[in-house]
Amino acid sequence: MNNQNYYSVINLLVLIFFASQMHGQKIEGKLVDSSTKESLAYVNIGVINSSRGTITDETGKFVLECDHLAEDAQIRFSMIGYKPKLVLVSELIGMNNKIALKKASYSIDEVVVEWKGETRKVGTHRVSNRGVCGWGGTNFAKGHELGLRLELGSNTVKINDVNVKVHQQSYDTLLVRLHIRSLKNGIPDKELLNENIFINISKSRGWQSIALSKYNILVKGDVVLSLEWIRASNVISKRAIRVNGKDDATPKILFNIDNKKGTFYTRRGSEAQWKVTDGSSPGLYVSISE
Repeated sequence: MNNQNYYSVINLLVLIFFASQMHGQKIEGKLVDSSTKESLAYVNIGVINSSRGTITDETGKFVLECDHLAEDAQIRFSMIGYKPKLVLVSELIGMNNKIALKKASYSIDEVVVEWKGETRKVGTHRVSNRGVCGWGGTNFAKGHELGLRLELGSNTVKINDVNVKVHQQSYDTLLVRLHIRSLKNGIPDKELLNENIFINISKSRGWQSIALSKYNILVKGDVVLSLEWIRASNVISKRAIRVNGKDDATPKILFNIDNKKGTFYTRRGSEAQWKVTDGSSPGLYVSISE
């Protein structure tokens, strides 16, 4: 056996050994602020270019299933307001991980806006009861997002509130995180918010409005507004939902959609690829001042 073949066999054996060690294992740890050492709740944790991921709980702890992950797979830890961190799977497996994130610094340009005193709705505020989208379970959808494209115009506007049309939900409350991102080649790109905005959706049916004026969100142009699943509280069994002809009713939250216009964005994890659907959009809109 020549040297090249010898080293190829050794490398293959190492990979097989590592894969066998990874099977059934988990990556566990805790996220903290690098300066204060305080726990960071609801940090996104995702395997790059994969739907594999989770978020930290209220105490900053997480568990990530790592079956069949390559040792050179990269895990990204990220949250609005902090600099993201990339770490290899091989650096985390079998360790009692404590991962610190540094706060991001923002240079805020002074924006002078002359308001016309006009307000309008932007997004999907007319929906059908026939089309729905949403999530199910209690933990499965952590970090999953759904949203739509908003065409705000060339002038800077202020977002006053966000409104969501609940078709039906099985929970007492669903906690979601709001995202507003710029667009690049038709795909959500840079996060435009510099702080976490959490929203409790408590309606079992109908429109729910959440005031945002206090956050002073100033944006313009075309953006994507999305909601990210964080946590479901208190499943109400009599509200379990049966969909797609399935026999078993399970806990879900469903939103009405307009299935004729708009652009619908979804992704199944913080590092997953976005799915873009034209001619459809969830019942989400904002009220703006301009």
